[in-house]
Amino acid sequence: MKHTTKLLAFAAVVGIFACNTKGSEKDVMESAINQDKRSNIPMTVPDTTAPSNWTQVLLETDYGNITIALNPATPKHTANFIKLVKEKYYDGVLFHRVIPGFMIQTGDPVSKTAKPDQPLGEGGPNYKIPAEFVDTLYHFKGALAAARQGDEFNPMKMSSGSQFYIVTGTAVDENSWKGMIEQTAIKEFIARPENREWALKINTAIEIGNQAAIDQAINEIKPLAKPTIDSVWNSIPTQVKNIYASWGGTPFLDKNYTVFGKVTKGYYVLDKIQNVERNQADRPKSDIRIKKATLL
Repeated sequence: MKHTTKLLAFAAVVGIFACNTKGSEKDVMESAINQDKRSNIPMTVPDTTAPSNWTQVLLETDYGNITIALNPATPKHTANFIKLVKEKYYDGVLFHRVIPGFMIQTGDPVSKTAKPDQPLGEGGPNYKIPAEFVDTLYHFKGALAAARQGDEFNPMKMSSGSQFYIVTGTAVDENSWKGMIEQTAIKEFIARPENREWALKINTAIEIGNQAAIDQAINEIKPLAKPTIDSVWNSIPTQVKNIYASWGGTPFLDKNYTVFGKVTKGYYVLDKIQNVERNQADRPKSDIRIKKATLL
């Protein structure tokens, strides 16, 4: 089975918004506040500091320095990351996948010696890390999370041994977010054994290319899935909704990919990296490396 640690291509689900910064943490904040004024959403920023018991790592990149803090609530991921930093595993790796308004991804050791336009995203150590989903850790802008194989090859959602991404995200409005929840709820509804008739109806319509029949089935399912949709939406804290709506992030990845840390300094570097010119595989046309990763 072909191995891949690429994130699912969810960027198209939400609108693309890339901060226009001048090159400082202050400018990133001002950009977010200006976005907030345009959308009339109360500005809510996540805590970008780290308690003293969090290990911090300095990533020296070609575009500037990023400081990340590792959360002890995800001990397996944190211990593995510290181990790899001590081994200098990340020194010289590329940011091999960059999507504006979504995330920047790195950690593939093959990228250290990659030729221009060489496909990347397959490399890593010969092990995976069990998922560590924590209810209070979200994919806000600046979240540090582990890449992984897709669900079809990895139903337990185990993480890559080395590849990780940092969320750049985009402001998410309520309608878009509810739409994402609705899609997931409908998918789960169809997958239940007691709803096999619905699955058969939709699959038959797909096989013959009858889009009208597909749309009709989905519209009939929506009221049946509404209790689940409402339950999920109401379970999300208001503060979390406000952070996603004003500061930004990728909420559709929550509880699907393990968040194990966050950026404490260098947000303007994230914005510089996410806005570079890329090829069709989302690899930057000019290499951007982690020159050195150091424990602080």
